[in-house]
Amino acid sequence: MSTAVVRYRDETTAISCPYGHVERIVTGGEGGIANVHVVTVTKGESHMHSGYDEVYYVLSGTGSIILGEKTCPLRPGAAVVIPAGVPHALAADSDVPLSFVIFGSPAMSIDDARARPRACPDQGLPRV
Repeated sequence: MSTAVVRYRDETTAISCPYGHVERIVTGGEGGIANVHVVTVTKGESHMHSGYDEVYYVLSGTGSIILGEKTCPLRPGAAVVIPAGVPHALAADSDVPLSFVIFGSPAMSIDDARARPRACPDQGLPRV
């Protein structure tokens, strides 16, 4: 049975990543439904997750996301559904980062091999 949780972004420590930072507001399987992270980056290298679906909701910034072989624009209010196994990469249009919420499901530790991002250079995705 899942446990209800309430977490606050302003009580979350930002963790540096290669092109910005991530705030893991609900993570590690808390609540049992989805991880909730806020990511602020200028780009994200091509990667995929073997057993972890993601939904991105863009809060600020503009840019583009590559999903498989399809490129789509990003702007505030965009929702992007990324099933497990779909290679994806993104980039901001300028030095102003994209900020977005990631809902990752099923809820699990980011250290779980199914959730951990895996580079996919063999997918033929252009680097953004």
